[in-house]
Amino acid sequence: MNPRSLPFALPLLLAVACASPGDTERREHPHELELRELQQAQQLFREQNTVPQVFDFEGHGRVTVREISLDGFPGGTYLRCRFHYQNRTDKPVVQAWVSLDVLDAEKNPVATQTAHCIVPIPVPIARGSYYSDELRPPTFGVHLQPGWSWRIRCVADLEQPDEPLNPPVPERTLQQSAPMYIKDRAFPFYGPIYSR
Repeated sequence: MNPRSLPFALPLLLAVACASPGDTERREHPHELELRELQQAQQLFREQNTVPQVFDFEGHGRVTVREISLDGFPGGTYLRCRFHYQNRTDKPVVQAWVSLDVLDAEKNPVATQTAHCIVPIPVPIARGSYYSDELRPPTFGVHLQPGWSWRIRCVADLEQPDEPLNPPVPERTLQQSAPMYIKDRAFPFYGPIYSR
């Protein structure tokens, strides 16, 4: 052994010499059980929830769940749902709300997250058009209880015809004059002026 490495090796040698035979056995970390429970719940969730799933809401449109999974970590789990909304109504949709609810065994909501489906410019969602988004409501541990479930809800505002003004506003015609030209006016000059 090199004399220079002795100060570094001495604590390691003392730790090995003082260890009892029971210390060499692997001890389980307190969170390993929680992690195993979550992995089992994730496996069961994958088996019970195949995608795609299509939900039709009469007069509001259709929601197609493309992906749904139980994600997160012990103490911080959530449902991750990727979906698209399709306007299947007779009129354009101004805006729609798609919600994902986490339900306990008695079908009471534990958590809800809602996506506001709206086009970022002032144009309604046309008939047959799609809007895609993702929802992530927390489960608050209900995923460890038997009988828990989830549901999708959708509400849409259809485009309404404009109401006539009462009394009607009279139409005015704007009179525009011809453009005005000013004689002997030069373009502005921004450079240095030199005189001779």
